[in-house]
Amino acid sequence: MPTLSATVGGTRATDVVVDVPLEDLEADPYPTYAWMRAHCPIALVPQTGRVFVTTWALCDEAGNKDEVFEPAKDIFNTVYGDPNVISLNGPAHRELRNAINPPFRPRAVAAYKDSGLRATARRYIAAIADRGEAEVSSQLLEPISQRAVGDVLGFTDVDDATLSRWFHDYGAYLVDFGRSAQVADTGRSAKAEVADYLDSRIGDLARSPDGSALSHMLHDGMPAGTTRTVADLIGSFGVLIVGGFQEPAHGIANTLVGLLGRPEQAARLLAEPQRWSAKAMDEGLRWLSPFGMTEKVMRAPAVLGGLEFEQGTEVGLMIGSANRDPARFRDPDTYDLDRGPGTHVAFGYGTHFCIGHSIARVLGQVVLEEMAVALPGLRLDPDREPVVHGWAVRGAKTLPLRWDP
Repeated sequence: MPTLSATVGGTRATDVVVDVPLEDLEADPYPTYAWMRAHCPIALVPQTGRVFVTTWALCDEAGNKDEVFEPAKDIFNTVYGDPNVISLNGPAHRELRNAINPPFRPRAVAAYKDSGLRATARRYIAAIADRGEAEVSSQLLEPISQRAVGDVLGFTDVDDATLSRWFHDYGAYLVDFGRSAQVADTGRSAKAEVADYLDSRIGDLARSPDGSALSHMLHDGMPAGTTRTVADLIGSFGVLIVGGFQEPAHGIANTLVGLLGRPEQAARLLAEPQRWSAKAMDEGLRWLSPFGMTEKVMRAPAVLGGLEFEQGTEVGLMIGSANRDPARFRDPDTYDLDRGPGTHVAFGYGTHFCIGHSIARVLGQVVLEEMAVALPGLRLDPDREPVVHGWAVRGAKTLPLRWDP
């Protein structure tokens, strides 16, 4: 990484500046985070347009003050639609979240763990088992995540290719926001297509509700005889497509990068998958958090870490950095199945804690278990290294693996 230095010009958070190139953050943000935690845990990073908060303690303090550190709105409202469950706060957020929640609660996930999640994982893994090698991020983990979560959302009649296209078009728009007119047009087209799909379904679901997230979002909390409209739903479905498809896939891939990078620890999972799958997944989520940042905007002036935050300041609570803070975790840069108890914040904070945390964890566990059983000798491909990229969203974009067919 390049030599970093901080420019300090006053008492405001924006007066402390660390000018790190965006490409360095995309390649590997962790050296920058470590330097910032040690030297200036709060600083403006100009190329991102945000003040970064990098320590566990400061992220925790800000993350649990939604009334001041308010969820960001502009980018999510533009990409997904207004309203959406990320941007809302207070009673409106609580009402919409309660409508989304039922199929994602831990008890609900446990009920379809084997019949839905494991069955899906097993089917996709079996389809590649005789190959002996694959780039599993795109060829296995994304398709499993999209199908398994898509079915819970209610997209059972949408084919895999369409789910993948929606996910990538929305995701590219979110990451590229404001830089490419073509990417924006493609993202808007995906949103229009999802809106048309929802419009085609809500009539039948209004008459005959089922257990899908779409059905619950139509009906729950509404007066008898009424439902929410497509305009009410489209924003949150964009959130659920990007977050719901991406976090499990990246979480599993990132876990495999860490775990298989330590063959002596990977051997434990391969020998006793049901014993180690939950621990392996949890450590992976900490070690390489799929969503590296939660975005906030100052609703009112406040002081954090001795610095003044003016109203309207855009803030990034750097989850990826907090999860590697040595003040919280011993040897934090190492993936370690033997790590002692201690919660991570890969799923965010407070009232905006990730709705899909349970399905992401459980899907990750069953995929690891099924891969261990069906792909004996699972290991990193010695001839092709994984490509891990990103800072706001970080994942193994490619993950070449081998096994004994």
